[in-house]
Amino acid sequence: MERRYILLRPEQTKSNRRRAIPLNKTALQALERLLEGNKTQWVFARRKNGKTGERVKALDWLFRKAVKLAGIEDFRIHDLRHTFASWLVSEGVELVKVRDLLGHTSIKMTERYAHLMPDRLHDAVEILDLFAGSNR
Repeated sequence: MERRYILLRPEQTKSNRRRAIPLNKTALQALERLLEGNKTQWVFARRKNGKTGERVKALDWLFRKAVKLAGIEDFRIHDLRHTFASWLVSEGVELVKVRDLLGHTSIKMTERYAHLMPDRLHDAVEILDLFAGSNR
């Protein structure tokens, strides 16, 4: 929490690599609220009679319940990952950074979001305007 990262062990990742996921202020505040009064090492722990206990291993049923309560149809947990990447790319975050945040082992996987950066080529050629009128 102090360093604002979530550390994932290799056995917790699809690529079987250790990863550090940075947390923004909103995520950090949400985690702090979630951990209030939590007496275990787990972020998601079973709560019985006001006590926290063993680790919750699968969150998919909780996610489906939340989606249903929100009245959202045809939405999977993986759609959150896609939205995360889409928002970052559409705001101009470099594909290499998005790749690292998603944990892709290849930039090819991340390039599927490149179409969301329509101005990226304009930004590149505008650099040439710096040289316009110079004596080069």
